[in-house]
Amino acid sequence: MSQEIQNKKNENLDYDKVTENKTVNNSDKINDETKHGKFKTYISSRRGKTILSMILIGILGAGAGFYVGTDVGRSLPATHKNYNKTKVLATVGDNKITGKDLARRMEPYFYYQGLKKLSDEEVATQETSTINYMTNLEALYQAGVEDKISVTDDEVNTNYSKTISTIESYFDMNKDEFLKRFDLSENYIKDSLKKEMIATKYLQDNSQVSEKEAKNYYNNNKDDFFEIRASHILISTYDQDGNELSDEQKEEKKDLAEKILKRAENGESFDDLALEYSDDEYTARSGGDLGYFSKGDMDENFEKAVFSLENKEIYPKVVETSYGYHIIKKTGEKYVDFDDEKDSLMETLSNNKQNTLLQDALEKYNVKINI
Repeated sequence: MSQEIQNKKNENLDYDKVTENKTVNNSDKINDETKHGKFKTYISSRRGKTILSMILIGILGAGAGFYVGTDVGRSLPATHKNYNKTKVLATVGDNKITGKDLARRMEPYFYYQGLKKLSDEEVATQETSTINYMTNLEALYQAGVEDKISVTDDEVNTNYSKTISTIESYFDMNKDEFLKRFDLSENYIKDSLKKEMIATKYLQDNSQVSEKEAKNYYNNNKDDFFEIRASHILISTYDQDGNELSDEQKEEKKDLAEKILKRAENGESFDDLALEYSDDEYTARSGGDLGYFSKGDMDENFEKAVFSLENKEIYPKVVETSYGYHIIKKTGEKYVDFDDEKDSLMETLSNNKQNTLLQDALEKYNVKINI
């Protein structure tokens, strides 16, 4: 497998869709969750990871990080870049993606930023997202054509009308003004939409998952659906302003955590100790309860400790993570019921199939990126 394809496997393809067709949507400090007092890590789990979202970046130039620019100054965008129109930036089979193709997508994006000045890094990130989109789309489109996927002119025209309506709303200009401004044509937009529709239909048609298939997966991978419940008392190693404590202060915090652990082991109420001492204010009110979680949801050190415990057992050592020191008690365990998991499992298995279809297409059509 080429390095370009391997790199693409590591890309996070997360975009917004404005066309008619429904498509599949595509996050070790836990800053946002921690602000709300939760210790769980938000991850793309085995049962919830989305893979690919087909978008109209080809028309709006708006992909990951799409920013709604101000209305002021749009006639002279703060950010612009000239592209070598003949330079080949990527190849998908015999199809070449040039600087002209990239410019058609980047220029509306720059325009939409208005007076917002983008850094070189922001521009490079958008360019990468755009090239990734174009190569993924082209590979899936070619696979769809080979699979004899087709869409009707009426379907394309309906999608085109809705897309133009969205464009006119976003850019505050009519269709003719938009086409002239960015040197586009109606046929170009319709061809782009047709490719997206065929690629999307190819993914959808080849990624259906039955309830029986999901149930078989569930039965063969029961460990993936095992969850435990735990409570913790967090002694934070950060001050109220979020600044990390000194080494000396950390030692004092660790001593406090060890004293609390001894008190819990000697039979004092874990709930009361959590309410009195835990710096995780969100869970302290409920005795430090973190609810149910599975492997992969927690900090590695925390997870190693809690999954070694028997039910109702307190871990015999203070556990250190990037948040501070934890006293941990396991309070329950269960297997998630299939009926509760069925819908999300079927969706995830479908996403996994789509991921395989994408990777196969990238490899089959020898995708190479030259930027």
